[in-house]
Amino acid sequence: MDSTFWQAATAIAVIVLTAGFIIGIVKYLQFRRRDDAKLAIDLFRDFRSDEFKAVIRSIYSVRPEQWATLADYQRVRIDHLVDWLNLLGAVTRNKEINENLAIETLGGPTALRCWYRLLPYLRQETERRGFYCDSFEDFTRRSLTHFKVRGVPIWFNWGSERVELVELLQKPELKPRYMEEIRAAGR
Repeated sequence: MDSTFWQAATAIAVIVLTAGFIIGIVKYLQFRRRDDAKLAIDLFRDFRSDEFKAVIRSIYSVRPEQWATLADYQRVRIDHLVDWLNLLGAVTRNKEINENLAIETLGGPTALRCWYRLLPYLRQETERRGFYCDSFEDFTRRSLTHFKVRGVPIWFNWGSERVELVELLQKPELKPRYMEEIRAAGR
């Protein structure tokens, strides 16, 4: 009888501990989703602001030969957007926000379009500064892979220019790299 009591007590304790563990996991996942949603809303609000839209339009309109002659105020505006995309890439890579949410809702197509247009500027600034936009490049590569796997074309249409970016950015001279490739190259 004594051993039966202890076996029953042990079984109940195991059940209580297991239930507590499961409830803890469920609460953590709920917290994580709520945290993702809050961060996504804040990032989305910034990204859809009139200021960001104007910067993106100005990036799209710069011709490749004009990158070296940008005015200081233009560089500051572009750097602000690149910093934002760099932040988005960092929180995505570090799993502080869901990758699919970040790519599909926040900035995947825009990151591809901006990467395509900013590539001469990004290379110039990386050469000048060293560390500049590694997380943005990583996010662009993740977005590119995401859309390629799903077969979703991302078009860049500006004036007479019409380019399918998922295909174009696979070329070695244009292709953005994952963070592991960036770190391995040592810039």
